[in-house]
Order: sequence, then structure tokens, then C-alpha cells
Amino acid sequence: MTFEQVRGTGRHNNLDLIRLAAAAAVVVSHAWPLAMGPGTAEPLKALTGHSLGGWAVGLFFFLSGVLITASAETHAAAAFWSRRALRILPGLFVALVLGLALAVLSGGHADPGLALAYVLRGLTLVSIEHNLPGAWAANPYPGAVNGPLWSLFYEVAAYVLAFAAVRMGVLRPRGAPDAFLLMAVILWANASWMADYLPRVDVFAPLWLAFALGMVAWRCRAVLPLRWEIGALLWVFALTIGGWAFGVIALGYAALLVGWRLPARPLPADLSFGIYIYGWPVAQMIVHLAGNMSPPALAAASLLTVLPVAWLSWTLVEAPALRAVRTPRMQAAE
Repeated sequence: MTFEQVRGTGRHNNLDLIRLAAAAAVVVSHAWPLAMGPGTAEPLKALTGHSLGGWAVGLFFFLSGVLITASAETHAAAAFWSRRALRILPGLFVALVLGLALAVLSGGHADPGLALAYVLRGLTLVSIEHNLPGAWAANPYPGAVNGPLWSLFYEVAAYVLAFAAVRMGVLRPRGAPDAFLLMAVILWANASWMADYLPRVDVFAPLWLAFALGMVAWRCRAVLPLRWEIGALLWVFALTIGGWAFGVIALGYAALLVGWRLPARPLPADLSFGIYIYGWPVAQMIVHLAGNMSPPALAAASLLTVLPVAWLSWTLVEAPALRAVRTPRMQAAE
């Protein structure tokens, strides 16, 4: 069966569950440096070249490539960007304010001007400030308020490129999806030396490759087979050859299989974003209050604590914002 044949319509899939697992993996991965200090090797880093959290972020970008391309093909510009803004900014704003408040409670120094600058810089996504003087000063990772927010800039940058590619017809049958993906591969392969001329390209290139792979998967949905034996073969290649590209392909294909080939188990709430944006400050506060602990213990405590926080974020902030997308005014823009 092809991706097109099994994907169905609506939310009859397991993507919320997959994203939940990926967000939890980021929290687990960050427990190592937060418990033992910056530079501490995270899970899988020595074995694969990337941490558990790094692979989880790659999976996020692959799935976003699939879903954002689908949205860009079916919505007008106003509706598309309204959806993206309402999915990210309200939850991010509250997380910035609450994260800043926790950092101040831990001993951080922030006068009104510094606090306002911290929140505004975070909302721009371009220059997110992660540190606050005096915050969690006794923790193994002092000063860092909310490290994972760095990826949001690159995610929105990928949205811009994806929307432009869809509008220019690059992914249409008469476009050049193969060339499009080849350009992403070339950028990734040459990012290290290009970083001398293009700031941040070395960080963006592997994430964009994951996103572009998701875009091409969506473009090829009518002919892309979703078969378990193919998934197993891709994992053999990934484990044998190694590297970011093969790893993301294996992870992304596995996500498509789990997402659409297994019986759908839609979740009542999408907690992945809340877990991602609150996991770091929650872990910092746990260490501040409970003292030093082992990385596995911090990972377990962080997950148990951040789940209700993410549920509150979804219930009180994210879901109400998303419901605004379906107002008559927003529907008229679609």
C-alpha cells in the first residue's frame, strides 16, 4: 500500500503519539547536561554522532516537512501563516514569561527592561536569549533558562522555504522535486565550510535536509510504498552505513509506518509542544529544589513533572489559540 492509500483523512493517525515520544526523548537527552554540566555526553552521542535529542529534533523536522507541505498546498497564504503563528506564538509567549519567572525565583537578575527584552527577543525567534545572570547559579548548568528554544527559528525558516517551494511549483509533477532534494543534500554536505560565509547554515542544513525529505515524502505519497520490510531494510542501511541522512530516512519512514499503518490511537491532547518548551526550565527547577541527582533520575522526574504542565499549556493556551483558526473570519481566508 502507498502512503496516499493509507493516510486517510483528518486526525486518524498516530502522529500525536509519535511527537509526544520525540518530545519526551528531548527531555531525557537534556537530563545529562542539566544533571552533570555543559558538554556532558548525551545518550547515543558517542555511538551515532548525534544525541537522542538530536535525532528526536530531526524526526520533528521530517514530520513537519510532511505536514507543512500538505498545509501549504491546501491553504491560502493568510490561512497558512495564521495557523503557523497561532500554533507557536501563544504557547511560546507564556513559556517565555513562566520560564523567566522560574529563573528569577531561582536567583536570576532581571529588571523590567531586561525581562521585556528577553521575552521580545524570544518572540522574534531570530535572537532567542537563553541565559539570565544568576539563574540557577548552583545548578550544574547555571544561567540557561530554556535552551531548546533555539530550534524554533530554524523551524520557521523551513516553513518559509517550504511555502515558497510549493507556491513556485517545485514539488509538482512538472517541477523538480529530485533537484530540490539534491540541493538540500548538497547544502548539508558543504555546510561546514559554508558557515564561514553564511551564519547558522551549519546548524540549519541538517535540519533542512530532514524537512526536505519529509516534503518529498509528501510529494511522492501516491507512489511511496509503506511496507514493514522496506522499513527494516532502511534501518539495516542506517545502522550499517551510519550518518545523519540515512538515520533521518530510517526514522522518518518508521514514523510514517507507525503513524499510518498501525491502528490509529489519536490522543485527546497534543502535548508535544508543551513538553518541548517547558522540559528544560522544569528540569532546572527540579535540580534547584532537590539538589544534584543522576541523569536517569532527573529524566524521570522531569517527565513526570512536565506532563501536567504541558497539559495545562494545551488546555489553557494552545488549544484555545488553535480554535481561533476555525472562526468564520479565518475560514474565509482559506
